[in-house]
Amino acid sequence: MQNHAMEPSSLCNLFPQRGGLWLTGCLLLSLGGCAARQSIVLVPDPAGHVGVAEVRTAAGTQTLQKSGDMTQTKGASAAPTAITSADPAFISTTFGPALAVEPPPAQTFTLLFENGSAVLRAASLGQLDEIATASHRRMAVRVSISGHTDATGSDKLNDELARARAEEVRQQLLQRRVNPELISVSSHGKGNPLIPTPDGVAEPRNRRVVVIVR
Repeated sequence: MQNHAMEPSSLCNLFPQRGGLWLTGCLLLSLGGCAARQSIVLVPDPAGHVGVAEVRTAAGTQTLQKSGDMTQTKGASAAPTAITSADPAFISTTFGPALAVEPPPAQTFTLLFENGSAVLRAASLGQLDEIATASHRRMAVRVSISGHTDATGSDKLNDELARARAEEVRQQLLQRRVNPELISVSSHGKGNPLIPTPDGVAEPRNRRVVVIVR
């Protein structure tokens, strides 16, 4: 999840935060320049999460905490107005064009492999077509492929095996006409397990490749 600010050039000291930290799960919609009255609305991000946003000027502060919370400002020297609830029709009418170009959230796929090899398990083969379809449908800008192993074997062997698994998926996606310029490949060996285990313990769910389509 990420913060999104529509028309960032129009934001006047807008601070999405909680405990002094930048928030995730927060979508802020802003309309109007800093010289004019500016409406700022808090709405859920594409995953449905709602964060907290602080709107601060030299004259005061308002904190948006619920979906639809709205405040207005008129320049850095004027205090933000009291928080009101924005009508859904107002949000749709006012921010519709901005929401229409908001990119969809990334899609993540996990493909499992046979023990000690770069051979995909039968249940994961069908996901290759799903990944390629997702890449084409959403006009992806990046497809990241990361290879992983379980905790059996040496670090060197697992690094090589994780890389081989990631490269196998890369080749399969190229055969399905995924643009090679979008693809990045990395190997994590046994260093980033889905299911943490002691060293030397076999865990089928860690023999995987994770593909993220953005």
